Amino acid sequence: MLISFMKAHSGWCSNLVVLGIVGSPRKKGRTNILIDAVLEGAKSTGVEVKKVYLVDYDVKSFKGLGGPDEAFSYCPGDLSMLCEEAGAIAIGAPVYWGDINGLTKDFMDTVKIPYTTGKPALGIAIAGGSGKGLLSGVQSIYHFFFHKQMRGIEPTPVSRFNLEETLEKLKTSGGRLADLSKEMKPFTGETADDRWPAVLSHYATLKYLNCDPVDEFVMLAEQLIKISEGGKVEKAKAELNRALALISAGKRRRASIHAVRAYQMLYFPPQ
Repeated sequence: MLISFMKAHSGWCSNLVVLGIVGSPRKKGRTNILIDAVLEGAKSTGVEVKKVYLVDYDVKSFKGLGGPDEAFSYCPGDLSMLCEEAGAIAIGAPVYWGDINGLTKDFMDTVKIPYTTGKPALGIAIAGGSGKGLLSGVQSIYHFFFHKQMRGIEPTPVSRFNLEETLEKLKTSGGRLADLSKEMKPFTGETADDRWPAVLSHYATLKYLNCDPVDEFVMLAEQLIKISEGGKVEKAKAELNRALALISAGKRRRASIHAVRAYQMLYFPPQ
């Protein structure tokens, strides 16, 4: 009965392996391009892929009155079904004021995905203006994966400054996501509570999840140095090296000053 209903539903695909979710309301923006790269990499392995735009669905903000069962009713059933049936998912979201946009957060608050599968998942956060928030944004997506006990891979923070480089890396990530989806590996444990040691152990190994704003400015300075030319580059490198040395010495407060200086020396506004 359930299978018949799902097959009859226009949004459901029995062979779907990798689902790409575009959280930006701009369908032709950078988030869309990044998800396309993931799906290109996944498709190259021979699996079926699908892309959805959250803006096409009536995802409502959960008011927090009735717990998770009520929250699920705020996400369209066909969207939840796609996420449940997909072998793996990739979520891309733009960063607004240091965190992912509200549309993507509303989706994560309300989508119904079972805890039991260890579904492979990839998160991408794109801070397209100043770049600030690329780490805190991607951390929000991985908090969702963590609490849903999904098997997150390779957090991908993106700015304008590393966009082209990241597009190539995401093709590889898409291929890995497809490969992992072919043999689902639930975390060890009979119940959700039993699985937390294995879940926490997995997330403790993922890059960027323990980073703070100092690390964010260091990353942005490194990205700008990599793509910049001219006399300011060496000065920026010197400031960045001071920051890194102070971080190694445990003096993060002083390091933050030099990390910001390195970034500001080379920052250029969006065109």
